[in-house]
Amino acid sequence: ASLDRNGLRPARYSITKDGTVYMMSETGVIPDLDESTIVEKGRLGPGQMINVDLVSGEFKDNIKIKSEIASRHPYGEWIANQRKDVKKMDFDEERMYSDKTTTFAQGTFGWGLEDIGMQIADMAGSAKETTYSMGDDAPISALSTRPHTLYSYFKQRFAQVTNPPIDPLREGVVMSLSMTLGKKESIYKVSEKGARLI
Repeated sequence: ASLDRNGLRPARYSITKDGTVYMMSETGVIPDLDESTIVEKGRLGPGQMINVDLVSGEFKDNIKIKSEIASRHPYGEWIANQRKDVKKMDFDEERMYSDKTTTFAQGTFGWGLEDIGMQIADMAGSAKETTYSMGDDAPISALSTRPHTLYSYFKQRFAQVTNPPIDPLREGVVMSLSMTLGKKESIYKVSEKGARLI
């Protein structure tokens, strides 16, 4: 069992004297569980996991699981030898396209004034990505009074809920805007080739 990197959903577990492991989102889910038989209680933090080996019956906590996986191969050495980091570069200030070409391209790819004013202005002006919340209060394309691209009528919408914004500046421990480019190797055939990333 694993918790997402932001820990937005709770995950608690209890272990009893007979070795039974119970996991639930909230305490008190199992009404007949005798508190006197519980030898260990805990909760998963952001990005943490627990495991029960169904063959040996061994319970493994977050540190043990990750330590076992990390000791299988020299991952740090592979990354140091293979990965290439792209540093921040200076860009030409001279414009590449005319106003007419730019406006046509933006319309073609579904960019509206709100997108340009909120996203592009932030990225171009402060070199930072705009902070958003996970909520989506825009009307679906079929009910909107504004024109939309064809594909927006068919894509699945994210749940329309209110969640706190995820910000890489204040939540650097669990959030990053860094990305990797390169072929993703199979997780079943781990080798140094998988570290050849940009």
